[in-house]
Amino acid sequence: MIVAALVIVAAIAIAEMFLSAKWNRFYFTIGLPIFISRVERRTSLDDVPLEHLQKGSATAAGAPLVFERLDSDTIAFRERALGGLIHYTPLMHGVIRRDPASSSATVMGLMNWFILALMIMLAAMLRRDIINVLPVMIAVLAVLYLIQGIRFWRVARALRAVA
Repeated sequence: MIVAALVIVAAIAIAEMFLSAKWNRFYFTIGLPIFISRVERRTSLDDVPLEHLQKGSATAAGAPLVFERLDSDTIAFRERALGGLIHYTPLMHGVIRRDPASSSATVMGLMNWFILALMIMLAAMLRRDIINVLPVMIAVLAVLYLIQGIRFWRVARALRAVA
């Protein structure tokens, strides 16, 4: 059972890497949002320079964020696979969406699928014993979220600067 569960999580991680590398619209727009920041924006995202977002979200040690325009109201982003001094497993990938009905854009962090699959697998395998590892899991997830949350907040700040 453990091997089968690990194979499933690994398959999800590989599929996710492929979809992310191909800038798949479904992957970047559907998911469990765990970070949301709204930015006032009356116009489409066409005039937002992707280089500005990349520079505005850069950190001294982390892998740079890369951006891809999916359409005039949607920009997807993720961490570059290689680069940076600090390497960690990202919890989320991002999307910037402008809602034409309102005068705002939303920077959203969607939870990576394999993280969710891994947590479900651990809960199913450990059952009651999950209580023993839960504090460590929460601490690790909190640190990873803090790192990425700051980076996603910087994306929102960079978007505000061009609004």
